Amino acid sequence: MLKPRFPSAIILFAALILLPAVPAGADENACDLGRPRPSNPSTAGTFTPGDPETMAFFDFEGPVMYNPDQDVKDHTIVIVDGVYHIFYIVTNEKNFGHATSADLIRWTFHEPVLSRGQPGDWDARDIWAPCVVPMEGTDGYYLMFYTGVNSSSAQQTGIAYSGGSLDCWIKAGEEIMEPFACDSSWCNWNENEYCHFRDPNFFEDESGCYLTQTTRTRDDYGAVALTSGDGRFSWSDAGPMYVHENWHLLESTFVLKRNGKYHLFFTEEGVGGISHMFSDSLTSGWNIIYRSIIDFGHAAEITRTPSGAEIISRHTSYLDYTGDHVHSIRFDTLIWSGDYAIVDLEPPLGDWTVLSGDAFNHQPVFGDAYAFRGDDTTKVGFEGNWWIGTAEKFDGPIFGYRPGVRQGDGPRGAIRSRTFTVTGRSLRLLVGGGNYPDSCFVAMIDAGTGETIYSETGRGVETMDERFWDLEPYMGRQFYIKIVDDCSSPMGHINIDSIEERPFPPPTGLASPLSGEFVPVKDGDQGPAAFPASAPGDAVTPRPSELVSCSPNPFNPVTTISFTASPHSLIEVVVFSIAGKRIHTENVMSSDDGTGSFVWDGRSDSGRQIASGIYAAAVFDGGRIVGMTKLVLLK
Repeated sequence: MLKPRFPSAIILFAALILLPAVPAGADENACDLGRPRPSNPSTAGTFTPGDPETMAFFDFEGPVMYNPDQDVKDHTIVIVDGVYHIFYIVTNEKNFGHATSADLIRWTFHEPVLSRGQPGDWDARDIWAPCVVPMEGTDGYYLMFYTGVNSSSAQQTGIAYSGGSLDCWIKAGEEIMEPFACDSSWCNWNENEYCHFRDPNFFEDESGCYLTQTTRTRDDYGAVALTSGDGRFSWSDAGPMYVHENWHLLESTFVLKRNGKYHLFFTEEGVGGISHMFSDSLTSGWNIIYRSIIDFGHAAEITRTPSGAEIISRHTSYLDYTGDHVHSIRFDTLIWSGDYAIVDLEPPLGDWTVLSGDAFNHQPVFGDAYAFRGDDTTKVGFEGNWWIGTAEKFDGPIFGYRPGVRQGDGPRGAIRSRTFTVTGRSLRLLVGGGNYPDSCFVAMIDAGTGETIYSETGRGVETMDERFWDLEPYMGRQFYIKIVDDCSSPMGHINIDSIEERPFPPPTGLASPLSGEFVPVKDGDQGPAAFPASAPGDAVTPRPSELVSCSPNPFNPVTTISFTASPHSLIEVVVFSIAGKRIHTENVMSSDDGTGSFVWDGRSDSGRQIASGIYAAAVFDGGRIVGMTKLVLLK
C-alpha cells in the first residue's frame, strides 16, 4: 500500500541511537533507498563513483524514537521547517526532553527544556504530558500546556512559552496566568490532596479554542474535562465533555475534528491500548460501547503533516532483564475507513521481498535481545536499533513479543532486496551467526544473470564483524542482495546489519572472496594470520528436520525435551551446564518419523536436584550433534 507520508523504504535509513549512526568515513546522508537512481550510471570498469546520496543502504531501521539513557513517555510533536520536534517526559518525570528528526527514524537528542518547580510550587513534585502548539498571531512563538503535580499530589494545568528557539522555554508567571484545574462543583479536585486534572490536549474548531484534561467527577466517575479559552493565557472551565460509566480514567486524550465529526483518542485506565470513538457533538453523543481499540500503545498523538497526511505516535514499554521499564515512541500512518481510524503499520522489512519460508517472519529484530536471557549477555554488535537475526523473535516494541524470546534455528527462509545499480567502489556490511556458507549467507547477486558475485557467512559466533566487497569491476551493473537461512543445525542462523555501498575503495586487503572466507584486520593485528578462515570441513551439513526444543521453558522443575533426528535410532540427549559440564544423559529411541521426547525433572545423573540457571540440551545422532537448545530452570 502506498503510504501518504513515509517513503516506501521508511525502514531503511541510517542507524539511530545505540551506536554511531553513520560508520566512520561514510557520507552521513548516503542512506535513503527511496531516492531516484542515477540516470547515466558509469560503464563497467570506470572509476567514477556516483552521488553518495543515491548509493544503496540497507540497515533495517524503523520509525521509533528510543534513547537507552532516558525514559520516553507522554509526548507532543510540532513540525518546523520540515523538522520534527518532539517533547516528552524524561528523568523520572522531573523534566521534559527535546529531540529532533527529519524522518522520524534518526534522532538528535537535546538538553532537557523544562524542569519541575521549587518546593512549594504548583509543579514541585512532577511535570507530565507536554502539549506544544504555535501561538496564534505571533510568528515563531509557541505555547506548552503541561500538567504540574504539587507536594500534595494535586494535578493542575500550566503554561510555558518559547520564542525564537524551541530549546528555551519560560514558565508563565502568576501575573500572566495562574495554573488552573476544573471546577470542583462537579469534579473531585482539591489542591491539598491527591486528585486528577492532567494530560492537557489543545484543539480548536470554528467555535473556539479548547483544552481537554483527565479528571474524576464528585461521584468518582472518570471524565474528560473541557476548558475553553482564547488560545493563550485566558482559560475557564466548560464542564465535562464526557463522563465515563465507571471509575476508570480516560487518560492522554487527543481530540480532532474530521468531516464534521469529533474524534476522541484515549487510553482507558485498567483496559490498556489506544481507544477511539467519535460523535457529532463535542459535548454529547459519546458512547463507550462503540469505541474501538486500534493499537496497543499508550498516549496517542496525531500529527498532521504539511502534505495533509496524519502520523499517529504513541509510547510503548516493556520490562528489561533487570525488571525495569524500557520506553520508546513509535510512529506510523493513520488512515481512515469512513469514520473509523486504522493504524497502518509500516512493513517491518520495508521493500525487501520474502522469497520463501518463515525464518524472516519476525525480522528485523530490535535491540540486544541476548542481554535479556539471564546470564547470556552476548553483544551482537548491531548499529542503530534494528538488525537481522534469524534466531531472534523480538521484532520491536508494540508487537507483543518480549525481548529474549527466540524462534531458534528451526525456521528457514530467504529474502531479497530491491535491485540497485552499482555506483560506489565498495560495499561494507556486518555479518555474524553460524558458519554455514552453503545454507546461511548473505550474497550479492547479478540481477541479469543470477550469478553470485560475493557471499558471506558467519564465524560461529553471534557478534557481527565487518566485511567488505570490492565493487570496482561492477560499476554500472545491476544487483540485489539476498539473505538466506536454510539451516536448522546448531547456530544455524545468520545475523546481518548495515549493508552500505560506499564511494571509496575497501580498506587494503579487506575485500572478501566469493568463498566467504573473509579475514578481518583490526588495529594491532598482524594481518590474516590473526583470524584464520574456517576450513570447509568445519561446517556441519544440516538435514531437513534437525530440531530440538523444550516446553515449558523456563521451567520448574519439569520440562519435556523434544527432537527430530534419524528414524528408529538410539538418540543421546545430553544436558550441559553453561560451563560445558555434562549434567544429565538420556538415551531415547526415535519413532518412525524420527521424532522423540522425554521428560526431564531437573536432576543430574547422580539424582541431585540442580540449581536455577541456564543449561543447554544437545541431541547426538550417531555421535554427531544434530540439534541444540537452551533451557532455563527458575525456582
